[in-house]
Amino acid sequence: KKDDGLLLAAAKRATDMGWYDRAIYAAERTTNKHNYAYRYATPHQSLVVSHSRNVGIDPSWAYGLMRQESRFVSAARSHVGAGGLMQIMPNTAKLVAQKMGETYNPAALTNTNMNIRYGTYYLSMIQNQLSGNPVLATAGYNARPNRARRWQPEFQSIASDQYTESIPLHETRDYVKKVMANAAHYGVLLGQGPQAIESRMPTIPTRSTP
Repeated sequence: KKDDGLLLAAAKRATDMGWYDRAIYAAERTTNKHNYAYRYATPHQSLVVSHSRNVGIDPSWAYGLMRQESRFVSAARSHVGAGGLMQIMPNTAKLVAQKMGETYNPAALTNTNMNIRYGTYYLSMIQNQLSGNPVLATAGYNARPNRARRWQPEFQSIASDQYTESIPLHETRDYVKKVMANAAHYGVLLGQGPQAIESRMPTIPTRSTP
């Protein structure tokens, strides 16, 4: 039997303990009473905002992606070796370190500050590679930039939702939808005013040569 009060109390307790994945799990299950601050947790806010702004991306988008990637479990490790809050692959971390003129440090996968810094840098990097389009960059973050580019239209630009629905990989298709929806919720929580997912999903241009 669902009890919204108990679920939100559990979400608060989990948030206080830093168990954000459990807080989200509880807060998502309420029926009538909702608390979006628990459902869309904003841990490490100063780091997320500063690192995002340093590379010119919207912190609410970075949060939306991070929530989908790890549910804010800093020790998260995927079956393919991606690690940390933004689920960075070792090879990606090495590439980012090289681009930033730094020596690669394996701690980038698990250190909160480094993971957010590298993850936001990489997200910005692939957005610049993919026409500055956040929908393409989101798909590229999940499935690699070359695939996101391959799925772009050849002859005529299309709406973002049409592009998203045409992504052949179910995981990436679902990922893009969830990240962009998350970003809209985070936009509200970060004080960006009323949000429409459509405003975050600009038209997808035709494919260009990398």
